Parts: sequence; C-alpha cells; structure tokens
Amino acid sequence: MTASNRSGYDTAEKKSVNRCSGCKKRVGLTGFRCRCGELFCSDHRYSDRHDCSYDYKAAGREAIARENPVVKAAKIIRV
Repeated sequence: MTASNRSGYDTAEKKSVNRCSGCKKRVGLTGFRCRCGELFCSDHRYSDRHDCSYDYKAAGREAIARENPVVKAAKIIRV
C-alpha cells in the first residue's frame, strides 16, 4: 500500500464542496436539489430563480396520461 491509499483518499479524489450552482455560495446541509439535478441555495431553489432545464409541463402531461388511461367500451353487436 502507498501512503495515499492508507489514509483512505486517493490524491486525485477530493471532497466535493456543496455550492449553489447559481451564485457559488456554500450551502452545506441547507442546499436544495432541483429536479434538473443541480444544487441551489435558498434564494435560487425555485425554477424561476435559476435557468432550470427540467420540463415541468411535459412531466405533468405524462403524469396525467399515466394516471388516467383511455377507457373504451366494447362494441355492441346489434341483432
């Protein structure tokens, strides 16, 4: 084992610092993870406060279509 492997950390691997993707402010444990996958502070957590790439309208349409399937009655044969 090398000295860097004994400590449990590789030299290329560094601890990630939690920073807001909008203003680069350190957020720590109070960061908010958006549906677009980014981490934001309390000021930038809403989708209208940052340039969110998540399509909320398409997700809503898919959810409605999934929860409300089209019901079609069987055709009645007349005698």
